[in-house]
Amino acid sequence: MKAFIFDLDGTIVLSHPTHFEAYEKLFDDFGIKWDFDEFNDVFVGTGSPNIIRSVLGRNNIKDFDVKALVNKKIDYFGQILKGKKLKEVNGFFEFLKEINVRGGKKAIASGSSKKSIIEMLKNIGISDEFDEIVSGEEVAAPKPAPYIFIEAAKRLGVAPADCIVFEDTDFGVEAAKSAGMKCIAFTTTSDAKKLQAAGADKILKDYSEVKFEWLESF
Repeated sequence: MKAFIFDLDGTIVLSHPTHFEAYEKLFDDFGIKWDFDEFNDVFVGTGSPNIIRSVLGRNNIKDFDVKALVNKKIDYFGQILKGKKLKEVNGFFEFLKEINVRGGKKAIASGSSKKSIIEMLKNIGISDEFDEIVSGEEVAAPKPAPYIFIEAAKRLGVAPADCIVFEDTDFGVEAAKSAGMKCIAFTTTSDAKKLQAAGADKILKDYSEVKFEWLESF
């Protein structure tokens, strides 16, 4: 059985609106109003430092501490998350059970901070399910650079060619393919055309459409 590497936001949990709320609070501190559609279409998966630099930069705000603002966003996210229960992507829990029955290493490779990743996994009750967790803070560059997936495979002790990545954005798909891995993409965040152009090996609605028969022959 191959190793399974999962993005988190939009791939396991439907958390993008919650992340947007946190960024909305952060940018409101600067008097900036932001649009969810732009966040979802342009910035999802590109990492907090890039998002903060881009949005503040184009609003002619130059004197800011990126690291401090990333931490502030993480704190806002945690505060918002305490008051809600995240919803998982359809079919995920059943798919996870099947992996556990059949055997197979599992890792998270998410651009979110380690703190936010752990908070989200606890929120849906699966904090102990993964062999490794790699966050965006631990690699040199965010997706579409392949580093986060390469690091996940390294920690699992598995060759990239033996890894199947689950993603929901074109940036994530590009990163997985650049890392030399197979990639299944869900249309939870991006439309099928963007995912196909990025090189996804299969494009599905959610985990209910995943078949282990063809996963094993990938």
